[in-house]
Amino acid sequence: MQRDTPAISAEIRDQAIAWFTLAQSGCMTDGEARQLLAWREADSEHERAWQRLGSITQRLQRHSTALSEPLGRQLAGQGHYHDADRRRALKVLVGFGLLGGLAWQGRDTQLLQGALADYRTGTGERRQHRLPDGSQVWLNTATAIDLNFNASTRQLRLRYGEIEILTADDGSGRPFQVISEDAWLQPLGTRFCVRRDSQGRSTLLAVSQGRVAATPRSGGERRVIDAGWQARIDARGVTPPLALQAGSGAWVEGFLVAERMRLADFLAELERYRPGVLRCAEAVADIRLSGSYPLADTNRVLAMLEDSLPVRVRRTTGYWVTVGPR
Repeated sequence: MQRDTPAISAEIRDQAIAWFTLAQSGCMTDGEARQLLAWREADSEHERAWQRLGSITQRLQRHSTALSEPLGRQLAGQGHYHDADRRRALKVLVGFGLLGGLAWQGRDTQLLQGALADYRTGTGERRQHRLPDGSQVWLNTATAIDLNFNASTRQLRLRYGEIEILTADDGSGRPFQVISEDAWLQPLGTRFCVRRDSQGRSTLLAVSQGRVAATPRSGGERRVIDAGWQARIDARGVTPPLALQAGSGAWVEGFLVAERMRLADFLAELERYRPGVLRCAEAVADIRLSGSYPLADTNRVLAMLEDSLPVRVRRTTGYWVTVGPR
C-alpha cells in the first residue's frame, strides 16, 4: 500500500511560492537565480515544494489571455527591467490572479516584499542611495525599504534588513521618520543605523552621531538615544541604552569587525552575506576572535579563519558549509 506523502511545511511552502512568483515575473536577476538554485539544493523538501508548484504552469497557460492587456505585453516583451518595472510585473501577476490565492500566502516573505520595495539588495549586496531631500541611505545585505516623501513628511519604511542613514537638513522643515514593524524613529539631525532581527521580532537602533527619538509602534514610552549608544525596540518597549558595539556600522565600508567575538556569533553574521547555509559546530562555537574581515569575499574570510584558528571548513556543497574542529 502506498503511504500518503507528508505535507510540506507552511514555511517551506511560502518560500517556494515567493521564489516561484519572482521567477515567473520575468525579471529575476542572475544573482537571484543562483540563490534559487542554492535554496533548492539545500533541502530535499525545498525541491519537492518547487516541483509541486510546477502544476501552476498549467494554470498560467489557462489564464494567458491576461497578457493581451497592454501592460502585460509591455512587461513580457522587455529585455531589461528597472526596479519600478519589476514591482509592476509582480503586481500584474498577482493582480490578474495568475498565481491564484497561493500568491497571497507568501506576501509577507522577504522575497515578495523585496520585489515590491522601492530599494532592495540581495544576499551579499550593499548599496548607497541619495534620497530626494539630499539625505543618504546605505542598504546592507538582504535589505528592502520604501520611501514616502511628500509636502509634509519624509518617511522611510524598513521592510527587512539593515540600513545606515545620514540625514540632511530640510528647508521646509519636514520631519524625517524611519518606520519598522516595531518602531517609529525620528532623528534629530544625525547618522544612525537601523536593523531588524532575522526573526522579525525587534528593531535595533544604533546612533553614531546626533540623537534619535524611538517610540514603540505597539505603544509605550518615547526614549531618546544619544550618539554612542544603541537600544532595541520590540513589543515590550525600548530597552535601556547600551554602549555601541565594536565595529558597529563597519559594513558600510565593506568590513565585518570582531572584537573578542564568539566564533558562532561571527559566523552567524557572516552567513548574512553569502547564499546557502553556514553552520558552526558546537565544539568550536566559543572560540574568540578579533580583526577586520572583508565582506566582498566570504570564502576568503573562511580561509582566513582556517589559517588563524584551530578550525576546519567543511563543504557539503558549495551552499552548505560547516566550520568545525581541525
